Amino acid sequence: MRIKLRGSCMAPHLAEGEMISVRRRRRYWPGDVIVFRTPSGDLAAHRLLGWRPAGLVTRGDHCSIHDAPVRRDAIVGAVQTDVPLRMRFRSLVQFARIIVRRLVA
Repeated sequence: MRIKLRGSCMAPHLAEGEMISVRRRRRYWPGDVIVFRTPSGDLAAHRLLGWRPAGLVTRGDHCSIHDAPVRRDAIVGAVQTDVPLRMRFRSLVQFARIIVRRLVA
């Protein structure tokens, strides 16, 4: 499936107006950019940070807070792009910070 991006939440990695290819996978890893249906039915493309029992934790690269957990059945697929190892590591660090904040609170 090909989708045209709207918005700047994934800048600079993915630019507004860019055409992206999305493909369903069996597994999604921290650092992948996944496309999913929001509760309102819109499509969103955000980076996967980690997993929780309630769903996948995602956040746009240009967003200050993470999204509500994304259920597996809401996932359309992952953007077909190379994800550098540093981006995967950064995603895991961001997820760890979220967990620590919840434990401390």
